[in-house]
Parts: sequence; structure tokens; C-alpha cells
Amino acid sequence: MNKINRQIITKIIAGLLGCVVFAMNVNCSNKPNEINDLTACYGVWADADCELVQTEKYTLLFERNNDKISATLRQNERVGEAIYSNFFSGFVFDVKTKEYEKIVCEDSQKRLLIGDYIHLKDGQLDVLQNDQAGKLQLVEKITVCPAYEMPFAEDNTIGDCLQYWQLGTVEYNLDPENLHIEIGTNKHVYIFLVNSNMLYCRAARIRHNNHGSVFAQNIRLMINANTKETTANMENNNLEITAAEVTINDTLFKPDMCSYEDGGIYWSYISSVPNIIAVNGCGETYRFGRPTVDNEKVVEWFKYKAY
Repeated sequence: MNKINRQIITKIIAGLLGCVVFAMNVNCSNKPNEINDLTACYGVWADADCELVQTEKYTLLFERNNDKISATLRQNERVGEAIYSNFFSGFVFDVKTKEYEKIVCEDSQKRLLIGDYIHLKDGQLDVLQNDQAGKLQLVEKITVCPAYEMPFAEDNTIGDCLQYWQLGTVEYNLDPENLHIEIGTNKHVYIFLVNSNMLYCRAARIRHNNHGSVFAQNIRLMINANTKETTANMENNNLEITAAEVTINDTLFKPDMCSYEDGGIYWSYISSVPNIIAVNGCGETYRFGRPTVDNEKVVEWFKYKAY
């Protein structure tokens, strides 16, 4: 049976990575960082070896530490005026061996004041960890907003709808053993997926027009028992790559196939009806649906911003 090796997934890695077991040696009791409004932190942040997407409900962090790349997902919870950061799931991938280990978080680190995990100062986001902080630069601002009516697809609105429809945070499944969460901003897309056959944590840039989408991954952590793929990769200078624009060359769209090019993967437009757009994905047709305001899986809505 094609299933992920359970022996690997149960390894304990406490202390392996500073950014993973993030606050083991930090004494937060002397000067607690209480944050009661995260609005200024909403966005995509990065440096050469880290990338973090911060929303109202989630903090998703990728970090490279020598030959290890980690992906850590935390949920944010408001209790009165305080906001807590609760560990939800995380994995560490070995770049050389392509094996991975599940992050086992100590009880004292499972639930933290959000200000003991991140801190915004002088326009930089500090990720607090092991007596040090990684200072991340803002790459893209996110504006969280109430649910709103998305536009319908027409011949001249395909690109706009592909951008609109992928905005927000979608909770497909919150079972830790069958987890699937996606976060889409105006310029980036993230996935954190765990099931018995696949472990997939990814960060990518994305741009759209009426010919389709260009998808450019900068972080790909994948263990796929079905395809036998084992990938653990982050671009060398992650900040430079994730902050860079994606240039779309319309001549590279190929309606009958997924096209791999230097600037990204071209998903070519195939067809549409008002509520669904089909594009040529990699090995299959990707169908994007128009979210409705009563869609319970969309738990966060983000404001649209034209490129």
C-alpha cells in the first residue's frame, strides 16, 4: 500500500532547528510582548532563509537552517484582549536525504502569546527563537476584510477572476492526520497538506491574465507516495525571489498542455462558465470555482488589489 512511512513521521526533533522549536530558551516572563491587534503584521514577510505569511487566523512559517527546511503552521486565537499563537502542525525536511520528521512541540511552547512569537519593530518582523530573532522584510501586505461578492467569469475578466477567486484562507480539512489548508494573497499562494499518501508544504508566487496563470514556486516540500516524488527545496535567496515580479509572456501559454518555462509554470486557460474557470494544470485540468459568501470553508477573506 502506498502510504507515507509512519516510522519517519513519528521522529522527535526537539532542538533540531531554532526556527522550529522556536522559543525554547526565550524567557518571555521578564518583558511579555502583548499584542492585541495583528493588523499591522498581516502580510507576506521574508528574508534569505525564511518566509512567513501572517493572517488573522494563521501564521505559516518556512525556514532554512543549513540542510534542513521546516514548515510550521500555527493558529491564532483571541481570548479577551489577548491573542494566542497555538502550534498546529509542522515538519522538517532534510535537503540531502529527502527524509522528513514531524515537529513535536513541547507543552510549554504549544500555546504562546502571539507577541512571544512575532514582534513588529521598525518595519521588520522579528521571529523570536532561541535567544535570537530573524528580521523579515514585508513583501506583500494583506488586508483582511468581511466576505464579499466575487465577480463572475466572462471572456474579458478571466485573469481578474483567477486572482479574486483564490484570495483568502480556505480550511478544506482540519484533521491533523488529514490536513489541508490553503492561503492565497494577491501575489502568492500557500498550501499545507498532510494525508496518508502525501505531505506537501509550498510557497509560490502567482500572476494571472486572460490567457491563464503563471505559477512560480520558491519553496517546495513534497513527499508523495503515489508519484514517488521527494523534494525539499527553497530558492537560494528566498527574499529576492519571493519579492520579484512575475513577467507573463503570452506566447508561452499552450492551451493543450502545462508549460514549464524559466519564469514559472504556465497554466493555460481552457474554458469557463460564470462560476468555474478551467486551466491546463500539470497532469490534469485545474478547475477554480467562484467562492460565495456563505462558503464555510473560506474562513478569511482578503481585499483584492490589482497588480
